[in-house]
Amino acid sequence: MKALFRILIIVLLIGGAIYLFAKLNNTSLSPDTIDLAVECPPVDDMLVTATVDVTVTNRSSRSHKDVSVKVIAYDEKDKVIKEKYTTFDRTLAAHASFSKPVTLPVRTKRCSCEVVSSHPE
Repeated sequence: MKALFRILIIVLLIGGAIYLFAKLNNTSLSPDTIDLAVECPPVDDMLVTATVDVTVTNRSSRSHKDVSVKVIAYDEKDKVIKEKYTTFDRTLAAHASFSKPVTLPVRTKRCSCEVVSSHPE
């Protein structure tokens, strides 16, 4: 009984570590997106709009098609002002990265990004 309890604790610890690692790297835990990481750099404040250059990096040896990313825009009080989804139409090759500018509301002060889906080959 003690051995079963210890195994259960070890499995929970490993699962929690994997979950935290995925969240810190802005990836979901689905098999289709675990190879991908996304960066959401500081927001460029234009006069009438804000933009951010979203970069997706493929850390695996397989390529991905139709990579979809969710961008969440926050105002100066860290309140969500917009959630926007963008899809990269081109194929992301193995161990490569690409970026895309995304337009956000002018009052955006920061953003966060998360890979939502892809189709690995």
